[in-house]
Amino acid sequence: MKKLTAVLSFFILIVAFSYLGWRTIEHEVLMRQTNQKLLAQSQMKNIKSSIESLLNQRAVYFNSLAQFLHSDQTDIDVFLASQTDIKNIFKIKHNKIVYFSNKTDLQWSNIVESIEYDSSILVNHHSQSEQFQPKFGWYQSYDHLIYWVIESDTIIGFELSTINFSLNVICLFDDQMLADNFMLLDHDKQIYVNGEQLADSITITLDYPLQSWKLIYYYQSPKLLVLYLLGGGVIGLFIIAISFIVLYCYREYTRTLRLAKQQVSFVGQVSHEFKTPLTNITLYAELLQEKLIDEPVPISDYLEVITSESKRLIRLVQNVLNFNKPAKLNIKLVNLTHLVERVYTTFKPVLAKKSLQLNLIINCDKNCMINTDEDSVLQIVNNFLSNAEKYAARGKKVDLLLNKNDKQTIITVRDYGIGIPSHLIRQIFKPFYRINSSITEGVAGTGIGLTIANQLAQQLNGTIQVVNENPGVAFSLIIME
Repeated sequence: MKKLTAVLSFFILIVAFSYLGWRTIEHEVLMRQTNQKLLAQSQMKNIKSSIESLLNQRAVYFNSLAQFLHSDQTDIDVFLASQTDIKNIFKIKHNKIVYFSNKTDLQWSNIVESIEYDSSILVNHHSQSEQFQPKFGWYQSYDHLIYWVIESDTIIGFELSTINFSLNVICLFDDQMLADNFMLLDHDKQIYVNGEQLADSITITLDYPLQSWKLIYYYQSPKLLVLYLLGGGVIGLFIIAISFIVLYCYREYTRTLRLAKQQVSFVGQVSHEFKTPLTNITLYAELLQEKLIDEPVPISDYLEVITSESKRLIRLVQNVLNFNKPAKLNIKLVNLTHLVERVYTTFKPVLAKKSLQLNLIINCDKNCMINTDEDSVLQIVNNFLSNAEKYAARGKKVDLLLNKNDKQTIITVRDYGIGIPSHLIRQIFKPFYRINSSITEGVAGTGIGLTIANQLAQQLNGTIQVVNENPGVAFSLIIME
């Protein structure tokens, strides 16, 4: 079931990542398309501005000519013959035609007569409001592009040569040597083509009076296939990498779990093998103690230590066999002062062999009574002292302290060794964990002593506190009242 849940979770993770990755690619594609289109529109505006700027130059020129032609003495026919940009000219004074060229062009004649009849047709294309009446501007009718100027009561009009203006536009673009791809049309008649005609394009119509002109701008769309392939490849590689990492972590986890199970099984088997000879040792120690009951000290004391320690070993073996299972507690009133003194008596010669001086410090009454499980407290404190014996021999001494206040009782074992790195303090309570350092080299141990001690402390409604001192480290069993 757990394996199925893990596989399902991994599958959901891969699907979610693939979806997010694909949405990211689509967003990138859309962004590139938008940027390319915006760039094309910007280039179109520049081209359009160039055409409009050329037309405005002609308007400025026509304004200056209107002032010159306003005089009645001017020979307009002679002047018109000298102009290449002007196709025709008309002059209307007091709503009467006083001059217009090319009278043979019927369409041109009709336009001039319409203006003579109603000059407001010129103004209507430019009026923004009734209060604003322009004095000059463009007027477009049929294929005739006219620039008009009102001087007092006289209207002077110039028909721009669209052919010549188109040639000027062509020359302008040729001089600029544009790298853009575009086409300029007047109705369906092609005026100018630059570059290639690509698949993607934008078309706009120029503003009045060139509303018959169309500008088609061609641009290259981003290579979406390459982008999709590249993005998909990156997603695929990432998924493969994630899968490899997950597979590696899963294999390491299963290997560690399998190793832990093997360790537990091995410890359990060894502990089970220890149980029978320990039982025999205890039995014969008790028999010997009964036979030598009248022997003087220290023989009786030695037998008492052998008996009590063999019983404690049996309980330790039983705890190992019941590893990760709640221990059976025997809660009763325990004199912790006597218990600590007994531990002191037991470990003093053991530590002395390692050149360690054991100091007993009791900061409470001679009879420190508390309701707890005697065997569990003994096992926890013995574990603290055993670790001090193994790993803190350089410190030369170990302190065993008993403190009691209104709310809690504290039994502390403080050594004067090199201590434990702060970031590893939580790790030492994990099953089978041992710190890899010079002080653990060559020292036997299973790595479950502190794990069992922590479990027992929690069952006693207590905690184990580890504090780095200077020097050494202090292990404290804190039992709440």
